[in-house]
Amino acid sequence: MLKRFMLAVVASAQIETLHILVPTANEPLYRYVRDLAEAHPKVKTVGLSFTAESLRGNVFALWRMIRATAATLRTLRLDKLLIAQGTIVSGLAGLFAARDARTRSVSYLPLVDDAPINPGSAGKIKWLVKRVLYRMPDEYVTLNDHLRDRLNGLAPNARAMVLENYVDDRFSRSMLTKQAARAALGLPDDGTTIIAHIGRLNFQQKRQDFLMQTIERHADAFARTLVLIIGEGPDATRLQDMIDASPTLSACVRIVGPQEDVLPWIVASDTLVLPSAYEGVPLVMIESVLAERPIVVSRVSGLDSYLPDALLFPADDHGAFVERIFAARTFPLAALTGEFRRRFSREVFDAQAQSVVLHACGTRNGGAQAVPQHSDVLAKSK
Repeated sequence: MLKRFMLAVVASAQIETLHILVPTANEPLYRYVRDLAEAHPKVKTVGLSFTAESLRGNVFALWRMIRATAATLRTLRLDKLLIAQGTIVSGLAGLFAARDARTRSVSYLPLVDDAPINPGSAGKIKWLVKRVLYRMPDEYVTLNDHLRDRLNGLAPNARAMVLENYVDDRFSRSMLTKQAARAALGLPDDGTTIIAHIGRLNFQQKRQDFLMQTIERHADAFARTLVLIIGEGPDATRLQDMIDASPTLSACVRIVGPQEDVLPWIVASDTLVLPSAYEGVPLVMIESVLAERPIVVSRVSGLDSYLPDALLFPADDHGAFVERIFAARTFPLAALTGEFRRRFSREVFDAQAQSVVLHACGTRNGGAQAVPQHSDVLAKSK
């Protein structure tokens, strides 16, 4: 989404110069930004010598990079600095540098923390620190009204704006059929129900382990089913070990690994699943509906504002999860698909992206406002 955001901002005639600060260590992103600068004279690339990950746990390195980045910001004399953050604790160097350089900061934040339930002393301290961090940006850009409302509670003095995701038109215009997709991918087309989970292999967020537990508890329901796990991540080995240790899982679960193009896998599936513990706005949810494939999602993070009850289940209810998975195959998707095509179009995204960047800049003390002509993106690395 960060790349799409960049393209939308570049297309704005009202932006005179776009400085993009990007870690040189993130080679794919740095190369993308450099190519963007070659194609558009208004784009200027500024290489950063650090990533969020390289500074984690190293207070002295973080302090040095804050000072260095602040010096860069003073030289550039920006109207606004947009900081792409996965969570409020990533991209800290950008937040503190903006404060040091007195540059107006905007956090592009897809995930917002919940207050911990029954935390210990360490948990309470960590939450207090996060509460302070949430009050640092002058503005926020987030993904939906639910997240905006939570940010308004955590940072009441910061303006929070919504920029919904944009999904490539090909997901709603593909002529690929289920039969052709299965043939191309070497999947059975003999009446076997195919269920797919697409996402990072991370038990804490995506809960592939919950999906495995569900299959084992309801083995009969999955007797003529193939469950595809598509993606990579830190829990790949743990997931494979779970499957290898269970005859039930070994019989019906296949780890496919990361795929450059997930569209054929979506089309080949009868139902997709996303039993996450928390989410921003998952792209696979939008992509599935655009491709006219049902996706069953845990009722978390305001996702009930996107999907009907028939495609949602209580996050810890294995039985309801199974029921929704196998009932979803007959759910009528036409109306929901039409709504998503309008809501997540490129035209809507570009207009929203330009609006949030060009929003009038004011001083911290509420002084005179002016429409900015410069904008910057500080890109976090993965």
